[in-house]
Parts: sequence; structure tokens; C-alpha cells
Amino acid sequence: MRYLIAIDGIDGCGKDSHALRIRRTLEDRGEKVVVFQHPSDRMFGRMSKKAVQGSDVVALTLTTIFFTLDVLMSVWRYRRMRDGTAIFVRYLLGTAYLPPHAAHISYRFFRRTLPFPDLPLFIDIDPAVAIRRIELRDQAREMFETERRLARVREVAKSIAAEEWILIDNSEDGDAPFTRVTDVLMERRHY
Repeated sequence: MRYLIAIDGIDGCGKDSHALRIRRTLEDRGEKVVVFQHPSDRMFGRMSKKAVQGSDVVALTLTTIFFTLDVLMSVWRYRRMRDGTAIFVRYLLGTAYLPPHAAHISYRFFRRTLPFPDLPLFIDIDPAVAIRRIELRDQAREMFETERRLARVREVAKSIAAEEWILIDNSEDGDAPFTRVTDVLMERRHY
């Protein structure tokens, strides 16, 4: 049996850290786990990563197209899995990076078209905290990585996620958010 976990949230919220912790937890229980990070290191993911370094409408359009194709490749791979857990880092709420009017329409389209996660996690964070964490990375900033843009994306994502996603507040340092995720995971998986 397959199980799909999605971890979404704005840049700098801790998606990768949560995915790693969930993976370890499940593997310690003997489960097979595959993590799909988006954008990935596959061709479309690399193209998306390159485009997101730009700052104009062409870069945004290319980022969106390549990101979508990258996610669709992961969905194709997920559908070919016979069993195990797939963790998607950035998935349906990636639509929140689009202009607000397009974000809700795109989300509804992909929500109806793509597999909805068995465990949909929205990792929430204050944009100022996210920027501080982003600054600790040794990477070039992407077009969305300003406090103002992250605040807008967060607002859109929270409005999309409000009804179906489990919100995990990751604004504070420490293990409390990871403990909450583990509790939800154990409850949903009936361990």
C-alpha cells in the first residue's frame, strides 16, 4: 500500500528538515520511504532552480512551468510505486507562489487532478524568521526570498490550506514542531 505525505510551506520554513525527520521515523519502523524534493536535481528541477534566480515575469513563468513538470515527474514515479511512503517536499501549495488570482484557480485544478496527500502538512513560519534562516544558508537568494514576498506567499498558502492541511507552526526554534509532526503522523498511521 502506498502512502503520500506532502510537506509544503514558504522558503525557509523547514520543509527539508521535517521530511528528513519523518523519513527517519518511518525507516526506523522498517518502512520503505522515498523523498521527492521540488525542485529536484532532475532536468526540469534544475531548470526551475536556474529560472528562479531571475526577477522578471519571464523568469516567473519559466520557474512555474519547469517546477510543474518536475512535480508531475514525481507524481508519475509515485504512481508506479507499489508500496511504501512517498514524501513530497513542495507540492500542491507551490501554487501560492503564483499571483493570488491564479494561485487559487491553479490549486483547485491540481487538487482535482493530482493525488491528494494522505498527510498534508503546511509548515508555517513568520516571514522574518524564514529570512533569518535563509540568510544562514550559503546560497544565492531566489526571486521570492524577501520578507515582503514571503509574507504574500504565506498569506495565499494559508488561505488555500485552511480547510484540508494540517498547520504546523515552525516559527520557534526547538523540537516542538517536530514533536507535533510526529504525533500527527503516528495518529494518522495508527501506530
